[in-house]
Amino acid sequence: MNIPESDRFKVGGPRATYVLVICSLLHAISYADWQVMSVVLQPMKEELGLTDVQVGIANTAYFLGIIFFTLPIAHLVDRWSRKKMIGLMAIAWSASTVATAFVGGFGSLLLTRLGVGVGEAGFGPGGTALVSASYPEHQRGGKLGIFNAFITVGVIVGVALGGYLSAHHGGWRTPFYVFGIPGLVLGVLAFFMQDYSLKPASGAAATHGSLLSNLKQLWRITTLRWLYLGLGMYAVLQISVGTWFPSLLIRAYGIKEDKAGLVMGAVSLIGLAGPLLGGYLADRWHRRHPGGRMRLAAASIALATVFMMLVLLAALDINNRSLMWFCALMMPLHSVFVGMALPAVAATTQDVVPPQLKGLSWGAALVALFLLGGAWGPLMVGAISDHVDGGYKGLSLGLAVAGAFGFIASWVWFVTARHVERDMAQAEGAR
Repeated sequence: MNIPESDRFKVGGPRATYVLVICSLLHAISYADWQVMSVVLQPMKEELGLTDVQVGIANTAYFLGIIFFTLPIAHLVDRWSRKKMIGLMAIAWSASTVATAFVGGFGSLLLTRLGVGVGEAGFGPGGTALVSASYPEHQRGGKLGIFNAFITVGVIVGVALGGYLSAHHGGWRTPFYVFGIPGLVLGVLAFFMQDYSLKPASGAAATHGSLLSNLKQLWRITTLRWLYLGLGMYAVLQISVGTWFPSLLIRAYGIKEDKAGLVMGAVSLIGLAGPLLGGYLADRWHRRHPGGRMRLAAASIALATVFMMLVLLAALDINNRSLMWFCALMMPLHSVFVGMALPAVAATTQDVVPPQLKGLSWGAALVALFLLGGAWGPLMVGAISDHVDGGYKGLSLGLAVAGAFGFIASWVWFVTARHVERDMAQAEGAR
């Protein structure tokens, strides 16, 4: 459904474009701040004397910050202000990113990564709700596709520029304080975005339930229950690959982190087509059937999982160049299809809820993504790697296990699609 317009809030037009630009750039920065960990992981691990399990725990600390703070902050997003929460959280996570450059051991690394997670907890709900509301329903998938395409931009910057800075300009600490500065600037600019009011047309005060009552309302929406479960399974695959694949390249082929970053940057650049194409197709499939967006997400993640499994075949014989080049072709295809799913999923979380629950709906999605998958997926891969041999074979096995969860996500999202039409009608009636 569409948010009613007012003097301070317009659907479409220059104001909506400003929202899309600022939120998209912040989306890129947030993922660069997170993803840079993966490409500097090996030199960081060596300097600080960390094990694979400790590295996995540090990544888990980031996700725990998101898990425990996303719902309360998402509730504030719906009750208070989306643009103010976006600005404040951007400044908070950027300051924590800068602090990561000065860590001296495992304990301080845990604290700074936790701080980044807490800061980023408020951006997803606020950004998704504000971008979604700034455009009409029939354009929602496409605009969220652009918004989510900047995840890939952030990944490219994080791994390519992060790897280059680490290898040639002061070591692994340099990217953290370099990447922190743009987030601080964009955090200030976010305060100048438009925002919508939830006051009824009569001018009466808007009613807001408690966080618990609103969560219960979300839980009663069948579409969201299945969607959130699938999102957690999706995260096991996607976040584990993003965290560990650069290290797999370093361990298997002995390349430095800057070259691993360039490889991942090239893969991610091709993958940029995923959310753009996914957003476009999500709107087309949605016009044909209300559950079309989730059907697209289900098909996309199934194909992405197949391509990831084919990539891991290279671990069977790292000296076989033909096999290596075959797998090198599969990785960009994985990147495209894994990116196609997210705009469809994000748009669906906004389609099936009334306006006063838009932020919380995506906030709950993020909690599900990280709690059901992101928080333990990379840790599971690291534990399998340590248990096997601590080398590329153990890491390949861990990623293969993570990949199996992609097929589970696909099945769950096909089930989700069956319930969208009914839940959209109920959301329209609750407005």
